Amino acid sequence: MRYIGVDLHKTNFVVCFLSEDDNYKLETFPLSKAGINRFTSELSKEDAVAVEVTQNIYYFYDQIKTYVGRIVLIDTYRFAIIASSKKKTDKADAQALARFLKLDHLPEVPVPSEKVRQLRHLLQARETLVGLRTKLKNMGHAALTRNGIALLRSAFASGVARERLRTRDDLSAADKVILESALRQIAELDKEIEQLEAEIVRLGKTLAGVKRLLQLHGLNLLSAISLLAEIGDIHLFETSKQLVAYSGLATSIRQSNQTSRQGHITKQGRKRLRTVAIRAVLSMVNRTNTPLMDFYARKKREKGSG
Repeated sequence: MRYIGVDLHKTNFVVCFLSEDDNYKLETFPLSKAGINRFTSELSKEDAVAVEVTQNIYYFYDQIKTYVGRIVLIDTYRFAIIASSKKKTDKADAQALARFLKLDHLPEVPVPSEKVRQLRHLLQARETLVGLRTKLKNMGHAALTRNGIALLRSAFASGVARERLRTRDDLSAADKVILESALRQIAELDKEIEQLEAEIVRLGKTLAGVKRLLQLHGLNLLSAISLLAEIGDIHLFETSKQLVAYSGLATSIRQSNQTSRQGHITKQGRKRLRTVAIRAVLSMVNRTNTPLMDFYARKKREKGSG
């Protein structure tokens, strides 16, 4: 059996082949069809591979998964040997991955299903477009403010409201051009976001657990799909505490002797899951009157907010 560490990049990948007797070989392959074919030709079903999680990780994973016995996807930021290494080279990283794979001491990332992968990509694209739309709205508000016009956020919320802004004639010439540019781009982004949301709903409405989540009054379909897509396979978590820790929502603890203090949430986990969960709760807080929201309000009074 060999332990293989892979440092994956956009155009190539560096590989360390480590044998049972600690002999190793370093080799670099181009990230192309020919390069991957050459790499897989050297693999066997007894091999184990450890590879860093990068943007193209699932492409690489799909290409080699049938050629080896085990593939371990690594969260590099939690693997301090690489994240804080003073010798940060591709060959050193590949060698470290191989050696710690042999020790079975690597922070492993679960591999989501193909549907979950596609949903995560779509959700990330939607989040990017929503962020661009927010920047454009801020640009429009800035143009209005420079002319002594202070409006609520709802001024850009709908097509009707934006059409009223388009007809204003109390802006300077430059700010009029800026506002019209922002309004045009916002309208186009609305269409693109709508198309992405339609595809997200089409793919995600059949996810196990969607109907149960929708029983939470105030949680919409898009939020429910987002939560389930970011969680992935719920069966990986034996307890709710494990899921809370995975999302980084567990409170930090400082304990010494008989003193124990709890601090803020750790934020050590899947950031997008944490963000989706927090947004989902905040969207329900002021819209519903349920036992869950009563619990939230009670905890907020006890512990404060912020």
